[in-house]
Amino acid sequence: MKQFFGIFLFAQLSIAAFCPAQQNQADANNYIIPKKHGKIILAYRAFGDFLRSDRSWKSYRAIVLDPYPAVQEVHNRQLQWGGIDSVQFPKDLKNYKQEEFKRCFTQYDEKTLNYLYDSLIERAQAILPPVVKKETDLCFFLPYGSCFVAPDEHKNTIFISMRIDPKDAQKIMVHEYSHVLHMSRQPEEPLTLKREIISEGMAVYLTNKIIKNIEVRNSVPFMTPESFDWCLNNEKTIRDSIGLDLNDTTDRLFKRYIADGGFASPPTGFVQKTGYFVGYRIIELCVKKGMSLEEICSLESEALIKGSGYFK
Repeated sequence: MKQFFGIFLFAQLSIAAFCPAQQNQADANNYIIPKKHGKIILAYRAFGDFLRSDRSWKSYRAIVLDPYPAVQEVHNRQLQWGGIDSVQFPKDLKNYKQEEFKRCFTQYDEKTLNYLYDSLIERAQAILPPVVKKETDLCFFLPYGSCFVAPDEHKNTIFISMRIDPKDAQKIMVHEYSHVLHMSRQPEEPLTLKREIISEGMAVYLTNKIIKNIEVRNSVPFMTPESFDWCLNNEKTIRDSIGLDLNDTTDRLFKRYIADGGFASPPTGFVQKTGYFVGYRIIELCVKKGMSLEEICSLESEALIKGSGYFK
C-alpha cells in the first residue's frame, strides 16, 4: 500500500508540532473525513503531532485527548481494563519514540480507509439493514492497542488501534459494525455469559456473510484458524464447560471464554475465545432451523439458546 502521508502533509505536521496549543482545533478538523453515515477520525495523526512535541502529559492532553473525545474514551477504557496505569502512563509518554510507531503511520492509504468504511457498511446494511438511523464513526487511534464499539444515544463509534495488523482491519471493522446492527434489535439484558456468546456469535456469523470469500475459521478477530479447528475437534468439551457457566455475571466469563491476549485465562487446555465459537454455532443452528436474522436478533439470549437446542 502507498504511504498514507504526502509531502505536503508532512510539512504541515512538522510546522504544527511547534505550536500544538494553537492548532489543536484546526487539526481536529483536518484529521476528520466526513462520510455519508458518519465520519472517519484519524486521531492517530494527532498522536504523531504529540511525538514531535515535548512529549509531556500536558502536551498529550492538549494535542490528543482534549481535541478528540473518541481518544479520551479509549483512554478511559484502557484505565478501566487495566491496560494502562493512571500514574505510570504520563511518565511513559516521555519514552515514546517516533521510530516505534513508524509502521503505524504508513500502513494505510486514504483509499483503503475509505474502502473500509464505505463498502463494508454498505455490504453489511444489505444483509441486515439498520433499524435506527444513527451515525457511525470510525476512529483510528494510537498509542493504545485494542478495538471495540461504543454505542451512545446519538451515534455509534468503532475504535481500531493502528497497532493492529492491517490484514485484520477489514474483519474487525465488519465484526464491530455487526455488533451495531445486532444491538439495535437486541432486547436489553443484564450481563451474563449467555448474552455475550450470542452477541459475539452473531458478529462472527454476519462477518462470514458480509466479507466475500472468507471461511468461518478465519472470521473470528484475533483467533487463528488452528484455534477454530481445535474448537471443532473439541466441541463437546467446550459445550459442557460453557453450559455450566451460562449465567456467570462476573469478569471471569470474559477471561475464560471471550478475551484474548494477556487478559485471557481460559480453562486448562482450552484455546482463547471459545465463546465466539459456541455463539457462532448457536446462531448457525437457528438459521438452519429456518429462523431469519431479524427474528434471531430480536430474541433474548435464553430463548435463542433454547430454540437452537445447542446444549441439549
